[in-house]
Order: sequence, then structure tokens, then C-alpha cells
Amino acid sequence: MRRTLAAAAAYFVIVFGLAFLLGVVRTIFIAPRVGDLAAVLIETPVILLISWRAAHWSIRQFSVPAGVSDRLGMGLVAFLLLMTVETALSRLLFDRSFAQQFAAYSTPAGAIGLAAQTIFGLIPLLAARRR
Repeated sequence: MRRTLAAAAAYFVIVFGLAFLLGVVRTIFIAPRVGDLAAVLIETPVILLISWRAAHWSIRQFSVPAGVSDRLGMGLVAFLLLMTVETALSRLLFDRSFAQQFAAYSTPAGAIGLAAQTIFGLIPLLAARRR
């Protein structure tokens, strides 16, 4: 259990850190030129590739067992960390309420982002299935 939690935390930190940087680039440089939806469509595959690589690294680094419960647990903890930190930062940086944050997922760009976040949570399980 300890290895699974450590792997989830590492997986979250790696992906969140890189996604945050990509989000800044998307918001400042890409979205003004192509629009929010196109910018998210450009960014999403990059983040999912980073997620795939980070999950594999975390699984190896922390020797997470290949069982469904361990890998799903890793993904669920990482997903919950991601949603918690994203909601908190949204409140602190943009003064968005929880309702406003939740409403943002109803836009096309927001729905794609939420789908990608869900896939992020499932990637450790998918990595177990692949082998």
C-alpha cells in the first residue's frame, strides 16, 4: 500500500508540474492564436503521453504490484490529488467557486480536459493490462 501511495504521489507531481507549464504556454501563446478548444486539442495528447511515461516510471521506481487493485488505487489517488489541487488553485489564483470550476467542465475545452484527467487516472491500470 505504501508503494502504491508513493507512486501515486510521484505520478501526480510529475504530470501536474509539466501540465501546469504546458497550460501556461497554452494559455499565453497558443490559445490567443487558435482559440481555447484548438489549444486544448493540441495540448491533450502531449499531456497524455507524459502521463503514460510518468506512470510507467512511477510503477517501476516504487515497484507497484501489477494487480488491478494496486494500479487502480495508484490512479485513483493521483486523480484525487489532481482534482483537489486543481480546484484549490482555481480558487486561489482565479477566485473561482467550486460551482464555477465544475461549470467549466461543461464547455467543450473543459470536457476534453476532464476526459483527459479521467484517462490520467486510468493510465496506471492500463499500464498493468499492457504487460
